[in-house]
Amino acid sequence: MVTGASGGVGRAVARAYAERGASVGLIARGAAGLEGARLDVERLGGRALVLPLDVADADAVESAAERL
Repeated sequence: MVTGASGGVGRAVARAYAERGASVGLIARGAAGLEGARLDVERLGGRALVLPLDVADADAVESAAERL
């Protein structure tokens, strides 16, 4: 799972995992940025699970973790 996956360092981390063929849970609040990150991950050979949520919401994070 990568938080802040829609841009900046988070998106770079997601790309790095994808280059190694990893399955990556992408977490961020913005749906548009997450979609771009998903495309990046898949283009680089990884698999992506998009999880639009705010990490300040502990219940949402817990639910997302259960999906993995």
